Amino acid sequence: MFMAFFILLILIGFPLSAFAQFIDKGDRVEVRKGIKLCTSLKMEQAKGSRDPRTVFWRVMSKMRSNGTQSVAAFVLEEIYDSKSGDTSIKENLYQEDYATFFQRDPEHKGMLLMISPQDARVEAIVEVCEKMK
Repeated sequence: MFMAFFILLILIGFPLSAFAQFIDKGDRVEVRKGIKLCTSLKMEQAKGSRDPRTVFWRVMSKMRSNGTQSVAAFVLEEIYDSKSGDTSIKENLYQEDYATFFQRDPEHKGMLLMISPQDARVEAIVEVCEKMK
């Protein structure tokens, strides 16, 4: 009984911020390193995109002193094996580590704006990728 109570105390006392994927820091947002970000399926379909799940980004660094984080862009490509007749999906690096800012999207709850530090234009509107089945 005492051990169960002790474990319960540890679980309750464990800081929930350790599980946070996004941390607001002023007008910027820090995204936890390793998080995979995708464009919103609903938003891309509304714009008429046929296959919006082909590009995603992986956060490669913590927030730097200038507010940027490093991300890498990946493309999902369907590969056909002519010998076996099988098709598989492969992840290919599209653009290696580059800097971007993240801000919360005021128009879409739970989504982030990826902003270019060079010219402050919005590069993409992203959310945490859903687990693919």
